Parts: sequence; structure tokens; C-alpha cells
Amino acid sequence: MDQNPDEPSKQRLLRALMDVQRRRLRGAGTPPRGLTPPPPIEMAKTQADEKEKEVPKEKPKATTPPPATTPERSHPATLSKKTITQTSSRRKSSATPKKVPKKKVPIKREVLAEGDTVQSEAFTWRVIKLLGSGGFGDVYKVAKHNDPDKTESAMKTEMVLGDRRLLRLKIEVMVLMKCHEQTDPNHKQHFVAFVDRGKTAKFKFLVMGLVGKSLEDIRRDILGHNYSRSTVIQCSLQTLAAVQDLHGLGYLHRDIKPQNYAVGLGEKQNTVYMLDFGIARKFTVGDTKEVKIARAKVSFLGTVRFASRACHKCLEQGRKDDLESWIFMVFELFDDAHGLPWKRAPRNKVVPLKEKFFKNQIPRCYKVVPADFKRIVTYIDEMRYADEPDYVYITNSLNAIAKENKIDLRRKLDWIGVVPKPVKKRRQKEEVSSDNRQSGSESD
Repeated sequence: MDQNPDEPSKQRLLRALMDVQRRRLRGAGTPPRGLTPPPPIEMAKTQADEKEKEVPKEKPKATTPPPATTPERSHPATLSKKTITQTSSRRKSSATPKKVPKKKVPIKREVLAEGDTVQSEAFTWRVIKLLGSGGFGDVYKVAKHNDPDKTESAMKTEMVLGDRRLLRLKIEVMVLMKCHEQTDPNHKQHFVAFVDRGKTAKFKFLVMGLVGKSLEDIRRDILGHNYSRSTVIQCSLQTLAAVQDLHGLGYLHRDIKPQNYAVGLGEKQNTVYMLDFGIARKFTVGDTKEVKIARAKVSFLGTVRFASRACHKCLEQGRKDDLESWIFMVFELFDDAHGLPWKRAPRNKVVPLKEKFFKNQIPRCYKVVPADFKRIVTYIDEMRYADEPDYVYITNSLNAIAKENKIDLRRKLDWIGVVPKPVKKRRQKEEVSSDNRQSGSESD
């Protein structure tokens, strides 16, 4: 058999390849020497497996993923309503909560019915009807129960809450009692009679003389138009006399306005009475005529439209401030629509307009009054806190104005003999400011 000449060379090549493979296996931590090495194909697979362990496999990307398994991207525009609500609520909870102002809870009180009785130390009072209501009390027409004296009176009540702010009725009782201690009847003719006082478990009460409608109600509900010049001058003289008499007792009213003056009934319908002393204050020291030292700062008290400039500036009020309010009232009695330019002005415009008023810089409001009223306005403007007003000068000026303008002061007052027209009930917001918190006590 002939030998292939190329056979030795093939064997040598095979041995060389096997030697190279063995050296590789030794360097890679292959089995110890003497073991039969795996064939080259199997070794290639083992190395590939080790590489797969070192590098994690990536999932094959699908060329066209099925729609059912494709996850939707979260985007604000595609969030569900529930998700949006939850997100917004989380944002709100993380933000600083805003302070919500507390609502004023109205104080409930029982209103007395017709026929109810109220007992004082001296009398039993029977309620005839409700006349009006305020923030903390009511006013009733009453009469003595089972008594031959059928005289009707007014009972003013004030809730008992144990709070110092509810001292208005106490101040009013003090002032009325002081008024009627006067020996001169001329000095108490513009104050209603003090009749009785008392206290129940729910309210305090004051019984006083019954009067008619206020100057504001008469013009609005009975006349339906402005007063005549004669009636305004007559009312000015009577209301000024009431201010003078109150000051003579050492008290300031601090809320002069048409609503706090009312006319008498029957034979007294020519008389104008001063009402509502709830925020009055004693301005003298004890029983002397010495004026108290003015405090540096005082809370606002009164009604914005008629309050004095010092009142707006939270300064101590004196007798001149009652006269400022009085002159504002007189101008409005002349003309309800044009007498006071600040009547419907914003709060921050009121004081500048009042300053212009005293400087005679608002001509239109002076057109509604006789020309000589300017001298009364100037006189009041020049007064200072502790000054005592010259009431005689103002009274003489009013009489002179009437004479110069041929105004007959003997003419009957506009409401005499006028039959009241039926008026529709309307809810009127009382024009007051922060004085509802105040008591009119020594600290106010």
C-alpha cells in the first residue's frame, strides 16, 4: 500500500493546533493537566456561556408591538378626572392654608309678645307692641299692668351677656336721671321723662316717656320731601338747646344726628326731644366744671356721616365736637340730597371733604342754607377741645339769619296736622361704624 506523502505534514499541523488549544485552556483556568480537553466546539460554547453571565441579555425589540400591551404615556393632558382631583388636592394640602375670617354669629334673643309682663321693683309692665329693634335690644310700648293709670310709656331693653360692651343702657339711665334732677324745668324740657328701670334674667330695661317719630322718619315717611326753612331753623334752635343742657350736666352726646331727635305726642308735638345716650361720656371732673385732660387716642364712636373730624382721627372729643355733628345735621335738614357732600362718599374721602366744608371750599352745600350760616361754621371750626361754646352767640345768629331772610319762626312745624301716609316696610341698614363694640363707659 503506497503512503500519502502529505500525511506527516497534516499530523504535525494537527498537533500544533492542539498544543495551542491546551495553552489557552491553562491560561483560562481549565482542568488540570492530564485531563482530556473538550473538543474545540464545546470549548467555544463554554466561553460564550461565561460571557452571557457577565453581560445580561437584552430583550429583543418587537418590530410591531401589539396595541393591547403597549403602555400609555402619563401626560397632564391625558390624566383622568380622578387623577387630576387627587393631584390638585395634594398641592392644596402642601400649600399654607389661608386664614378664613370668622363669621359673626348673630346673637339670638327672645322678643316679647303682646300681653307679656315685665316686673320691676315698683311696677308690673304690660307689653302693648314692639316699636323697634337694635343690635342688642328692643323698644316696646308698655303700660302699667292692672293699674288705673293708662299712661303709655316706652321700654328699652338690653341683653344681659356679662360683657362690658353692654353698658349702654346703664349710661342712658345715669344721664336721664341726671337730667331730671334739674330744678329748672327749662333745662330738662328736651329730655324724655325717666319712669322706671329694672332687670330680669335675660335683659335689663329702662322705662321712659313715650315720644313720636324721629326727625329723619318724619321727613322720609310722613312728608316725603325736605323741611321748610322755618321748620329747620326752629329745629336747629331746639336741638341746640338740648346740646347746651346736656353739656351743662357735664356730658357729651357723641352721636348727634336726625335719628336721635324725636318729636313729642299730643300737646308736646311742638317739642323736639334728644334721645339715645348710650355712648355719652362725662367730660368734666366729678361735679366740677373742670374739663378732663384729653386722652392721646380714643376709639371711633358715632356715625360716619355726622361724626366730627376729631372723632374720625381717634382724638378725644369735646363740646366742640358735638357742635360739629350738630351743624352737619342742620345742613342735612335743609337738604337731604345736597346738604352733606360726603353722604355717599367712600370712607377715606369723608374727612378731606369735611375739612373742605369748614374752609368753605364746597360752594354747592352752602347754596342750600342761608348765606350767613358761614359765620356759625367758622365759629365752630375755630374752637378747641376744652373751649366752652358760646351757645348764646349761635342762638342769636340763628334768630338773626331767620330775620334777615324773612323766615317766620311762628309758623307751625311741618308735621303738625299732617296725617302719616302708609309706608311700606323696608329694611334699612343703620349707618354706624365700630361703635357697636363700645359701651360709653369711662374707658370709652
